[in-house]
Amino acid sequence: MTDSVDFLNQAAALARQAGNLEQALAYLDQAIALSPQESRNHFLRGLTLEDLHRPDEAIASLRNAIRVKPDYAEAYNNIGIILHDQKRFEQATANFRDAIHHKPDYSGAYNNLGTSLRALSDFAGAQQQFAQAVLLKPDYALAHYNQGITHLDMGQLNLAETSFSHVLRLKPDHVQAYSYLGSVQHQLGKLDEAEVSFTRAAQMKPGKNGAELNKLARVFWEQGRIEQTLAAYRQAQTLNPHELKSALGALLSLPAVYRNQNDLLEARQRFANGLKILHANIPNFISHNPPEQLLDELRWSNFYLAYQGLDDKQLQIDYAHFVAAMLEKIAPQFMQPRVKKDAAGRRLRIGFLSSFFRNCTVGMYFRSWIVQLNREQFEIFVYHTRQETDSVTQEIVDACDHFRHLVAGTVSPGSIAASVLSDDLDILVYPELGMDNTSFLLAAMRLAPVQCTGWGHPVTSGQANIDYYFSSAAMEPDNAELHYSEKLILLDGLGTYYSKPVLPTPARRADFALPEGKTLYLCPQSLFKIHPDNDALLAHILERDPDGVIVLFAGRHPNITNAFFARLAQALRARGLEPQGRGIILPSMAHDDYLRVNMLCDVMLDTLHWSGGNTTLDALACGLPVVTLPGELMRGRQSYGMLKCMGLDELIAKDLDDYIEIAIKIGTGSAWRQQVVQRIITGSNKIFGMATSLRQMESFYHSEFNVQCGG
Repeated sequence: MTDSVDFLNQAAALARQAGNLEQALAYLDQAIALSPQESRNHFLRGLTLEDLHRPDEAIASLRNAIRVKPDYAEAYNNIGIILHDQKRFEQATANFRDAIHHKPDYSGAYNNLGTSLRALSDFAGAQQQFAQAVLLKPDYALAHYNQGITHLDMGQLNLAETSFSHVLRLKPDHVQAYSYLGSVQHQLGKLDEAEVSFTRAAQMKPGKNGAELNKLARVFWEQGRIEQTLAAYRQAQTLNPHELKSALGALLSLPAVYRNQNDLLEARQRFANGLKILHANIPNFISHNPPEQLLDELRWSNFYLAYQGLDDKQLQIDYAHFVAAMLEKIAPQFMQPRVKKDAAGRRLRIGFLSSFFRNCTVGMYFRSWIVQLNREQFEIFVYHTRQETDSVTQEIVDACDHFRHLVAGTVSPGSIAASVLSDDLDILVYPELGMDNTSFLLAAMRLAPVQCTGWGHPVTSGQANIDYYFSSAAMEPDNAELHYSEKLILLDGLGTYYSKPVLPTPARRADFALPEGKTLYLCPQSLFKIHPDNDALLAHILERDPDGVIVLFAGRHPNITNAFFARLAQALRARGLEPQGRGIILPSMAHDDYLRVNMLCDVMLDTLHWSGGNTTLDALACGLPVVTLPGELMRGRQSYGMLKCMGLDELIAKDLDDYIEIAIKIGTGSAWRQQVVQRIITGSNKIFGMATSLRQMESFYHSEFNVQCGG
């Protein structure tokens, strides 16, 4: 009989190798009939049934193997794999733990247990299992890969980078590891390394590398390489002509730094033409892609558009109409009207949604909208859509009733929208719209009866479902309402409660390699915010002041810095000035050091078309005079509004010539500069720590529901 069983086992093995699974199963059935106590045959029968996509029968056979051999670790492991595939994760983990109990050095079972724990969102537990798997088997590429993904789940980017790099040392052809490594490096700001990783991933999938090309295009865009950005998106388009993500990128991507005004206008026209093409292709996108994919790929914002210095209202509305038309077809449940509910006798349910509830410009500027809201009158919901958290996040957590950490990317836009809807809000507020892709998409939806936005990105959203736009009365021009698709709500002062920064201990110019005996004109805006119209202005100031030096901060990538300085150098040479020594580029630095640089400079030059917000507040807190020329749009008038509130009209220019005169007078006239500094110090209480606008917002919220304040 033993010979017969051995013959049947060999026949079953040959049949499996030949792909004849039904025949293999028949041989195994015969072998089991002859020798039912042979556990391995039950095990092999289970594997064969699994390959035949008969999971329940496979589990039964594997359990028969365990009945014969109770410590059969491999059988427990395979039952766990089948249960995991059936999304029965709790039961899967129990079987993987049994496998490990009977075989403590079973690296595969540790890896599989980690996978099921991750599916249950127990990321810390999963991480422990993957770590044990690679400890037992250091060359276990799959476990290193899974460990990297779990580090990514937990926002541990440096550890994720290490794990994916380890995978690639073990398996240099692991395309997904290259793709994940590129994503991690991208998030870490290692743009050049991300470019290499995405390029390698794309090269390994010729003809099927659209996803990698889209990621590579995004890196090129952040590097300030618009030609390469457009080329990569267009290449992805040729591979999949019906894809929305690459279409948006190819048609709407804008440069970080323009070569000149003509370059800017050409890019704007290309953008406008792109919107028309998108509208015409709505039926094409919808008919060729599943709704879930389209909803994810609609995450886009026209971030650089606002820095062109022109009225963007119609372009924003045109883009918003495109998004709304798509959503009506693919996610109509998020576009339905929401009826106001009677608020008598209860707190208003108000939500705030952003990826910037942390220590950054938006977080610092608008946290008071949450933390100083009257909790006796409002039930506060906060939706934070970014992985990073810090002390500002914690301050917001402590000040709200419900904090939802819904990380965009990990959590789909549809799931975030559903979470907001389930909270049955009365009011939903976006502190900014236009900087974050996910928020900009969600703002197109109707998730609350009343929806508002603020000027974290000071340009109209264009979204029909955003009802109100909060802004500062001091910063808006007389015809302000013409610039918004939303109804404008004007607030006193800054429109927010902004605490005066605590100044650090002073430093010396030498600490930052700043020259002694020179007039330091600080221009601290991000380089992509400095419109080409500023170049001649800066050059004229340096021409008037031979000892003048412009102090700027480097862009996110050297390409952006180099492109800006090439343009500025051209303006300087046009006035007969050599660029060498007339401009200093400082690296990004901690906020205390940034304040020290402000304290060491003589004048801050506010930029045309895009005025300083946080940068101006920091300068004024340091007693640094700020020269400004107000523009036609609010985003070019923020410094103007602050100086007006402080009664510092002498720093507000009437025209370009006046701007130059004021800058030179402050820069070269130390006595007058000291008088201005003293007026800044004494007048700062008129912009910092002002709560009036917050009470105005509370009154507005109540008025929308016919509720008396305190009622």
